[in-house]
Amino acid sequence: MAASRAVPGEGAGLAAIVMAAGAGRRMGGRPKALLQRDGESLLARQIRLLQEAGIHQAVVVLGHHAERLQPVVSQLAGDHPALDLRSTRNPRPDDGPGGSLRCGLAALPPAPGGVLVLLADQPLLEVDDLRAVLTAWRDRPGAIELVVPTHAGQPGHPLVFGPAVRAAVQGAADATGVREWRRAHPERVQALALDHARCSTDIDTPQDLIRLRDALGVDLRWPRSEE
Repeated sequence: MAASRAVPGEGAGLAAIVMAAGAGRRMGGRPKALLQRDGESLLARQIRLLQEAGIHQAVVVLGHHAERLQPVVSQLAGDHPALDLRSTRNPRPDDGPGGSLRCGLAALPPAPGGVLVLLADQPLLEVDDLRAVLTAWRDRPGAIELVVPTHAGQPGHPLVFGPAVRAAVQGAADATGVREWRRAHPERVQALALDHARCSTDIDTPQDLIRLRDALGVDLRWPRSEE
């Protein structure tokens, strides 16, 4: 699939974390990141969007399906040489997203300009969605440490945060993550209100696949190896 050209400076100084550690229990215990849209796995789609948005460094956090997803990450790293792409494994993925995020942060350099986080199972994201969040981050007031896209009051991904959020998440000893920080520091959070649900749509069940197909014509299919 042809990639659009990255806009210089869009993702300058930022690194990305792709969350792909879940078990997919409600999807029959299969890795949702391998679902394909137009022949492209959702994980490959997210990596492509990151590069198109100008991100030059990314970490994929693996967990339950690490053995199946690690070769995919390695292949994607070869397919996107301009992107420093690596993976890390959360040994306790059932502890919640805060623990997986800490694993991802530990795999990044100590002080990037900010961290963008997105989910591997978001099938509707477009590069303009990433660019909108990155632009809001770039233009944010000085006190803002977290930019979160929202639709109809529901927060979504990708989100971007700075050093204060990173330090709080990395220093937590429990399942604390971005959600808890956001609730504790609302004055330092900027909500980016969107007129669509692409940033707040992920998939958890076979019924979600049916709804996407019937409502939007987006047909997600398992590769033969997962059927």
